[in-house]
Amino acid sequence: MIGRRAQGGSGLVELLVGVALALVVLSAFTAAMGTGGRLLLTGSARGEAEDTAQLALEAFVFDARRAGYDPAAAGIASLAEAVVDRVTFSADLDGDGAVDPASEETTAHVCATGGRLSRIIGRQSLPLADGVTRCGFRYLDAAGAPIAVPAAGLDAAARARVRAVALDLALLPAALRGRAERGVMVALRGVR
Repeated sequence: MIGRRAQGGSGLVELLVGVALALVVLSAFTAAMGTGGRLLLTGSARGEAEDTAQLALEAFVFDARRAGYDPAAAGIASLAEAVVDRVTFSADLDGDGAVDPASEETTAHVCATGGRLSRIIGRQSLPLADGVTRCGFRYLDAAGAPIAVPAAGLDAAARARVRAVALDLALLPAALRGRAERGVMVALRGVR
């Protein structure tokens, strides 16, 4: 009888030890899954920020490369406005010798307060990137030297000297420590 009681008692101890070990393993597995999930979310957010920054730069390059398109030789200026936080490109896309401000012939890129880069086509505003922590435009002359931009922006004579426009952009998506930083410089057409 004594042997049976001892055997039954050791079975209960073994069962409790087994349950405790299973709980430790389950706890470690749950922690590993949580860490893996957080890494996956962080990686996908970082990838989305990189993609957003790249797409914003591609839209800027597209508009800057066609700025100054003037098939009718009417003297269309590439830049209608040049400020540190805003640039407006002009192009005679339909070849009628004039730029229609309500159409795609006038395209602006704006670094708005509140962390957004927007593209304004005619009268329609399209957000390109949110979570923007740094955004600005630089203007360079024929020698590649930066042109100082006063608070009111470049006047018509200074805009005529601009040969390249650069966009510097940095995004910080929510809950990330790293940033997506990009910059691009585009030469304007119609260099006189």
